[in-house]
Amino acid sequence: MLTVFFKFIFPHYGRILFVFLLISCKVTALQSVSNSEFDNFVKKAEILINSDPKAALQLLNSYQGDVKSQPITSQVNFYRIQSEAYSDQSLYRFSKASAEIGLELTKQMNSPSILIAELAYTKGFAMESLGDLDGAFELYQNGLDVARSMENQEFIARGLINIGATYYLKKNYKQSLIVLNQALQIANSINDEALMGDITSELGILYGYIGEEDQANQFFQRSYQHFKKAGKDNYALNSLHNVAINHANEKRYDQAIEVFRVLESEIQPNTSNEFISGVYRSLAWALLNKEEADTENAYRYILLAGEYVKEVEQHLVQLQYLIDKAYILEKMKRYEEALVNLEQVEQLLQYKAEDIYDTSEVNILYLKSKLYYELGRYQAAYQVQKQYFAKAISYRESRDTSEIDELRLQYESEATARQKDILKKKQNLQNFQLQEVTQEADNRKMLAGFLAICILILAWFLHRIIKGQKSLVKASQTDSLTGVINRRRLLEVGEQYFDEAKLLEHPLSICMIDVDFFKKINDQYGHKIGDSTLQEIAMYGQAQMRESDVFGRIGGEEFIALLPNTANIEAVEVAQRIRESIERARWQTSEIATLTVSIGVSTLNQQSSCDFADLLKAADKQLLQAKCAGRNQVV
Repeated sequence: MLTVFFKFIFPHYGRILFVFLLISCKVTALQSVSNSEFDNFVKKAEILINSDPKAALQLLNSYQGDVKSQPITSQVNFYRIQSEAYSDQSLYRFSKASAEIGLELTKQMNSPSILIAELAYTKGFAMESLGDLDGAFELYQNGLDVARSMENQEFIARGLINIGATYYLKKNYKQSLIVLNQALQIANSINDEALMGDITSELGILYGYIGEEDQANQFFQRSYQHFKKAGKDNYALNSLHNVAINHANEKRYDQAIEVFRVLESEIQPNTSNEFISGVYRSLAWALLNKEEADTENAYRYILLAGEYVKEVEQHLVQLQYLIDKAYILEKMKRYEEALVNLEQVEQLLQYKAEDIYDTSEVNILYLKSKLYYELGRYQAAYQVQKQYFAKAISYRESRDTSEIDELRLQYESEATARQKDILKKKQNLQNFQLQEVTQEADNRKMLAGFLAICILILAWFLHRIIKGQKSLVKASQTDSLTGVINRRRLLEVGEQYFDEAKLLEHPLSICMIDVDFFKKINDQYGHKIGDSTLQEIAMYGQAQMRESDVFGRIGGEEFIALLPNTANIEAVEVAQRIRESIERARWQTSEIATLTVSIGVSTLNQQSSCDFADLLKAADKQLLQAKCAGRNQVV
């Protein structure tokens, strides 16, 4: 029987095998998705993110099994959109993982793609949200380099926005302002509503950090309008949330509650847990602190927030929730429960990034001492209160108030310029009205009274203009092109540092920096490119400074770094870092492949009788030696 079977099979083996393979191919074709179909659903998911990121994620994940059968570009695009959708849902670990897969796949692509920059930005934001600011900054810079190499203005601006946000999180407000303004210029030139929404939102947060609440509110309102026009409703709600928080920060609790009620009504099944918990937590705080505190509803809303905080990955969100809940429990005189909350907070504090400024520890110590006192544990309250005062003083000293004052002056000068135009128009209008009244008035006393009022109004206008001019004089300490301090301010600070160094017998070093062959850049590419290059050099130089250091432009293509408490060896190391960072930099202007600087370093000799001008001359002399020795070096 078996022999008969083989006699039948072997003569027809070829045809049977062909039929089997045909069926197998057909089944495989039915199981996989065509490239065009795959790209269409990915595009649909990208559009869906703006209105329903949760639905976009479900759609993407339903096609997860078909990704590997697609071309590399389609795979990379899939993971880019998936990472963005996870981020919009505040699922940052998943967002980071998807971006990492996408970035790994880009290594197989035949040519550079802007997808690399997008994935770098998305992964960077996930890392920033998880507390890794240094890792995020590096990724943002890498993405920006790719966008610049491809001359993609939108993603150059997005890279600058991300870097600007990282700067203000690290309390470098001046550099944040410079970078965000560069992004704003690009966004204005390409008229991108979504991009303008992102920039105005970040500027609002920056202004809030430096205490300019009214200006911050204006930026948040503008951000809301831009996102609405762009169809990005979820982002628009975030801007509205910022408006409400701004009201609460200014103790306008009733106004804040009104906006929070609007936000509460906008919550949808697809709204992220982070956003919902933030709305409920902030609403609870406003209800607790308004003139007639509504403690019962405050507690109800903080419990609602707690249901959503469980799923939020950002530990700072969980931290703030527990602190707010402890304050509400304290108001309700539930002191033991409040202490339990604070114990959970202290466990979370160990995961806080060191370079993120917040007052969590101060708030905890203040409330803890109060709770111990209410419970009659006076010795414990005394010990905690001592820690509170020490920590509060430390935080106060850590804030760079002089830098904030400089920024405020800069903002005031811009506001004054706008105000002067408005006053001029109003003054012209008043003059026109005065002429009409003069022609029609029969009663000389009424006319005289009206003239007196006009004179008072004009005197008030003049007072405002003079006040604005004083602010402009103060703002003149900043170099208008690069945003760093100018020659006049450099010399003032330098004299001050020199006198302190002589008095306290501390070291003081100066780095004199000159751009090599800068005239050639102006001659070959024009002054606009030259100005842009100087702005970027200022950014790279400023990035190497400590909080106590001062970096400024002394004129033309020359910059100076003042390094207090810095010996000569350390100053040379700083100078080398500046030189190397500029030499390795990727320049926004594609025509400029590389650029170098020469640096001269001088250090105060306590035994000599020199003054600050002599120290400057010594640095200039060393700079000349560096140039004579072939440039691109430190002497």
